[in-house]
Amino acid sequence: MIDTDFIQKDFRTIQRLYRAEFNRDWNLDDQRDDQGNFNFGNQLLFTSGLQLSHIKKGQASYNFEYLDFANNFSGSRHNFGANFRLGHFTLFSTTSYLNGESTVNSSTFLRSFNRVVYGKKKKWAGVKLALEDNEQKVLATDSLTPLSQKFKSYEAFVGIGDSTKVFVELGYINRVNDSVRDNLVQRVNRSNTYYLKSRLIQNKATNLQVFVNYRDLKANVNDSQNEQSLNSRLNFNQKLFDNILIWNTNFETNSGSLPQQDFTYVEVEAGQGTYTWIDYNENGIQELNEFEIAQFADQGNYIRVLLPNQVFVRTHQNRLSQTITFNFQKLSSSKDKWDKFISHFYNQTSFLIDRKVRRDGNNFNLNPFEEDEENELALNNSIRNVLFFNRGKQRYTTSYTILSNTSRNLLSIGFQENKLKSHQINFNHKFAENWLINALASLGEEESLSENFANRNFKISEEQFQPKLSYLFNENAQFDLFYQYTSKSNTIGSMETLSQSNYGLSFTYNNAQKIALTGEFNFFQNDFEGNANTPVAYQMLEGLQPGKNFTWNLLAQKKLTKFLDLNLSYFGRKTETSKTIHTGTIQLKAYF
Repeated sequence: MIDTDFIQKDFRTIQRLYRAEFNRDWNLDDQRDDQGNFNFGNQLLFTSGLQLSHIKKGQASYNFEYLDFANNFSGSRHNFGANFRLGHFTLFSTTSYLNGESTVNSSTFLRSFNRVVYGKKKKWAGVKLALEDNEQKVLATDSLTPLSQKFKSYEAFVGIGDSTKVFVELGYINRVNDSVRDNLVQRVNRSNTYYLKSRLIQNKATNLQVFVNYRDLKANVNDSQNEQSLNSRLNFNQKLFDNILIWNTNFETNSGSLPQQDFTYVEVEAGQGTYTWIDYNENGIQELNEFEIAQFADQGNYIRVLLPNQVFVRTHQNRLSQTITFNFQKLSSSKDKWDKFISHFYNQTSFLIDRKVRRDGNNFNLNPFEEDEENELALNNSIRNVLFFNRGKQRYTTSYTILSNTSRNLLSIGFQENKLKSHQINFNHKFAENWLINALASLGEEESLSENFANRNFKISEEQFQPKLSYLFNENAQFDLFYQYTSKSNTIGSMETLSQSNYGLSFTYNNAQKIALTGEFNFFQNDFEGNANTPVAYQMLEGLQPGKNFTWNLLAQKKLTKFLDLNLSYFGRKTETSKTIHTGTIQLKAYF
């Protein structure tokens, strides 16, 4: 086999010409021009090789590659490959060796991966050997570049079962890593890894999978620490009583790191951002605690940009999620009256606890429920239960939702903790063919605690009631009238209160072949007590102002051709103290 690629020096490509690992295979990372291209001259890639194959035993191959940039780089690679099956043995091997030189660097790069497996009667055992030896030198100084490195990895494993169904595999990996220190490639660490892969149960009703990986890392340099890490995953799925009860459990542990993230806000074109700046203390200085998520598109003048950060905190994470679903619909065909009544109900309970704690020592606490306020860095704890009656039928359809959620995050400005508790009832009923009534009632409490910004702390109790009446002209058109009453009170700090009435109407028209229209008009009457120019007031008013507020919007979508859509959106709002603000966008979308 002989293959030649020639690329003229003025050629520029939009898509990648070669495999994703091409640049690393040839150590081309430092050979780019100012535009990120490698074309410092005409490029030639020459490949030739030989392949031997046997219909039963497998194949072996050798390839020689030569790469030349006329003015910058030349190198050669030798590639060896083998894939054999000899009796109960399976052998796979791939090895490459590079010798290259540019106007700046010279390099040699050896890579090899080898695997031998013995398998018989659903039992197997094997070994793996992987290594890399990459040495790059600067020609002018004869010094090693930071990309020079070396590692060797030895692995042994045994298994039993069917790897596509029920199986267990145990393995051990020993790895040594070398890196550049004092212009020499020296040993930096050694690790021992023990792992378990398994699928213990798999049938129509039950599925159980377990994966465990434990690594013990020993450092060989004074400024590094020894480290133990544990990564594991357990998945359990169970179906009972003819799929009436479905049980899903997932438990994971991860050893990693969490950045102590710094960020700033950058101003962008009006409407292109996500955040708005409100100068609460009127000093003309943009402070981190004065940026809020924009409630309206015209206010979005800033984006949040994460800053480069070298401060990482080692963490251990436990994550447990549990879902229990009762679906009694299958009982609807029963002749028993009690079964028929139960068949109208559907209940789903979900639980999640995701906790990250500081990992100073080498002990792993696998209890996700144990609190550690001193070392806790991040938390997401959520409980949600939804009970349905006539789920999805629009005939006396009722749902009752209970939600409790707690989150905690580590930022450069300190900890931020949020809590939410709510009870919500939703009722839907369709009557007289074309009328649909919906009623939503909720009771909740939202709390926010900031470690260093006391003016952002609040604990808001909220009550809400929203009835809505809809007339369905047909499946493509609908008109709605609605009212929403909301009462909010902050029980800490300045004790702000809000009584809000919202009167509104909306319509929807959707003809998929021609045009889609949606529109909405809202009138808000806000009776607010407290200082309206605070983060707490912004949270309670949701970007609106005390007194009378008007908002309206219109969205039109037109299908011009099979591959071309036109979208027009318009949003307007007005308060008692401001002029009317109009915001509009036009979007032309093409499908290729």
